[in-house]
Amino acid sequence: MSHPSNTIIGTEGDELKDKVIIHCITSSISCFLAPQISRKLMRHGAKVIPVLSPEAAKFVDPMIFEWATGEVPILEIKGKVEHVKYAGLKEGGADLILIAPITANSISKIANGIMDTTVTLMTGTALGNKIPVIMVPTMHEVMMHNPVIEENIDKLNKMGVVFVHPRVEEEKAKIPENDEIVDFCIREIYSNSLKGKKVLITAGPTRAYIDGIRFISNPSSGKMGYALALESWWRGAEVKLIYGSTLLHPPKAIGNGVKVESASEMYDQVMKALKEDQYDYVILAAAMNDFEPEEVRNEKISSASDLEIKLKPTIKLADAVKETSPISQLILFKAEYKKSDEELKEIATKRMQNANADLIVANDVSKKQYGFESDLNKVLIIPFDGELQKKEGTKLQIAKWILDAVEKME
Repeated sequence: MSHPSNTIIGTEGDELKDKVIIHCITSSISCFLAPQISRKLMRHGAKVIPVLSPEAAKFVDPMIFEWATGEVPILEIKGKVEHVKYAGLKEGGADLILIAPITANSISKIANGIMDTTVTLMTGTALGNKIPVIMVPTMHEVMMHNPVIEENIDKLNKMGVVFVHPRVEEEKAKIPENDEIVDFCIREIYSNSLKGKKVLITAGPTRAYIDGIRFISNPSSGKMGYALALESWWRGAEVKLIYGSTLLHPPKAIGNGVKVESASEMYDQVMKALKEDQYDYVILAAAMNDFEPEEVRNEKISSASDLEIKLKPTIKLADAVKETSPISQLILFKAEYKKSDEELKEIATKRMQNANADLIVANDVSKKQYGFESDLNKVLIIPFDGELQKKEGTKLQIAKWILDAVEKME
């Protein structure tokens, strides 16, 4: 009989499908959050096996981990030789060791080859077998700055260990959000199809101000651009994200993007990036203003006034990309309103040709369940030289299909 916890497997994605992750837990106060991390990994398809150090088992009842994962936690190494079974074999073992949270003590032990707990033994064995290891430190901030701890983290980095940096709050290095930890796990074992590639992505809406507080914009949420940025990063790419004024925060794992407000600011930042670096792919998913007021009043216009606004076209970013960076593959988006698939295809293909783009994604935003602000989208993916695809799904699924099509262009 299947364990009840298995019902959540793959409910948020299949990026970790058929992967085995050993989730090690050491005795930080943050370990009470560890079951949530295990379940988040499962929601992306992983089989998760918990391993607790003796001290961690005092903080959190191991039964909670069995409930959370459906797997009996490993609390000590017995006759099954669990550290060899999961971390010492070339086949049938773990795909990844995640230690979240990990204490300063365990960091130092693993860095110096001390294997006196279930966690340090499992990790030490994995390092010898070239299994990827991710560590998520939590401790008081001053301990992070201990020269010995810094030296040991540097030593582990040189061994290939990936560290997910903690949130520093109240003079404590606290465990990051679950999404960020899981994103690092996905990137490590999901796909390296874009490893070594650089991807520039725009996302979200821009604003064209009328006066000091009023502006023209659109309902873009940035979800599509963020999904493309995350999927690109999961696949191993180096991602630069330039995004507009959206209420959503970009994925933390990617790092700080560049936030802009107006179409001209987005144009300038993209041009700056293309002149400073060479990008393999430029994906323009932002919903930039096509028009802006000819005159912006540096005041608040009285609501009692009659108001006429004269608009002028904004500068077209898509038309400038290939001129500035002809080597980059250019991917465009084209949103239309109440158009048939044939009309969409015709309009989008013409736009792609005019901008010398390599692929365009077209969608009709007139239906509320798709497009702007929705988690779903229904699109036509049209390569310049390839087969048109009709796709419908979540924006993350759409992002996967778009990048699959992009990779086939090479």
